Amino acid sequence: MNGAPSAFRPLLGSADPATFPAADRQRAAAIRLDRACTELRRGRPLALATGHGWLLAAAVETLSNAMLQWLTQAGPAARLLLSVERLQALDGRAASAPRALGLPPGITLVQLQQLAAVTAVPGDPGVLGKPAPVNGDELACSAALTMCKRSRLIPALLLVALPADAGTALAAAQVLQIDPADAALAIPGRAAGLRRVSDARVPLAAEEDCTLVLFRELDGDAEHVAIVVGQPPADAPVPVRLHSACLTGDLLGSLRCDCGPQLQRAVAQLAETGGVLLYMAQEGRGTGLANKLRAYRLQDAGLDTLQADRHLGFREDERDFAAAAAMLRALGHTRIQLLTNNPQKIAALRQTGIEVVDRLPLHGLVNAHNERYMRTKQQAGHLVGDD
Repeated sequence: MNGAPSAFRPLLGSADPATFPAADRQRAAAIRLDRACTELRRGRPLALATGHGWLLAAAVETLSNAMLQWLTQAGPAARLLLSVERLQALDGRAASAPRALGLPPGITLVQLQQLAAVTAVPGDPGVLGKPAPVNGDELACSAALTMCKRSRLIPALLLVALPADAGTALAAAQVLQIDPADAALAIPGRAAGLRRVSDARVPLAAEEDCTLVLFRELDGDAEHVAIVVGQPPADAPVPVRLHSACLTGDLLGSLRCDCGPQLQRAVAQLAETGGVLLYMAQEGRGTGLANKLRAYRLQDAGLDTLQADRHLGFREDERDFAAAAAMLRALGHTRIQLLTNNPQKIAALRQTGIEVVDRLPLHGLVNAHNERYMRTKQQAGHLVGDD
């Protein structure tokens, strides 16, 4: 380890990692965080270091009966960690922070997943203990929920507290140990871990002069595409559409949203002047396709799109637009006109240093299936037409 080339020491570890440059520490944290997300997706627990021991954490969505039994036998009574949004959905009362709830003896995996909103069948919150602070483990719990979201899993975890001397046993059981501070350190650096991988000319129906450029997140599994339409202006702000992937609307022509028509209209508008369309791998406002379909079920039961996401434990918008800003910089565009009805996109790009000099409205199509969805977007602050 000590003889490793200096470029690899931030990745391999060191007796004093604090001496490494901030960018190296951030990159190393992002890699460790990605490994932790993989563990959660595979149904394996993590050991999160706390000030007084360890916190075993496993995602409820990928939990197996065997793992549930192992965790409940590993230490004191297990608790169910839920996000603020899910806590509010369970009992209708305001919550200011994530909380861990006590579990009754013998609780089944089915019951756990119902309480976490993994399944369509609702759980009975009456079986849970009162929400309680996490006793100094706030950072660990916040990191666990963050990793669930980054893994596109329902943000709910089974927790078991263990003493400090459990580290050796956890290592022997091949449980990945992680510092919760990595989550806070790595997330701001997500855009820095973006690489331009490949490009090709791809003629489109609206404009034959198009080039697709693929960007890949180095510390995750997301791939984003920039579509350079025509010849973007070199001496003026570049028209840009920031479009989050929507399999159901963009590919299948779903009538539940206006994403497909917006995508086609954006390409057509860009074809007139030249511009860039950023197609971001952020399905379901960043929650992932599985959770988007769960939200659809809840909408069919009466919730609107924002209420449905909160019911599942998510914020109203989980997207991160830092990667979009990094893509624009890689393409040489820092002054843009943004095709959008969403003021939050404008604010997010400006926070990253992209100069949004103007907003170009992008009309959507209203039908009987998406009328409530469109109305909810307006209530959330989206602009209409030329407003």
